[in-house]
Amino acid sequence: MADHLFVYFRIAERDAAAALPRWQRWLETVEEATGVAGALMRRPETRDGQATWMESYDDVPPAFAATLAALWETGGPREFVAGERHAELFVDLENS
Repeated sequence: MADHLFVYFRIAERDAAAALPRWQRWLETVEEATGVAGALMRRPETRDGQATWMESYDDVPPAFAATLAALWETGGPREFVAGERHAELFVDLENS
């Protein structure tokens, strides 16, 4: 069964240009530590000056969410996050 982890959060639109290289480095850090490559996406619209961004990780091992949370606490670019990060795990329907 393939598990997919999605982590979404808000970024102030005015900080997007500064946040993007930090997030690219963050995804590299996650991959170096876990072997799982991530992708970064965003919603096309903004609301109240904030954009919703999302990290997407495919084929994650069972403990990946906890490992990601621990990595975030020690070095995630949290200064750009408005509010909290929300993580959700999904599984493929064909394999569930």
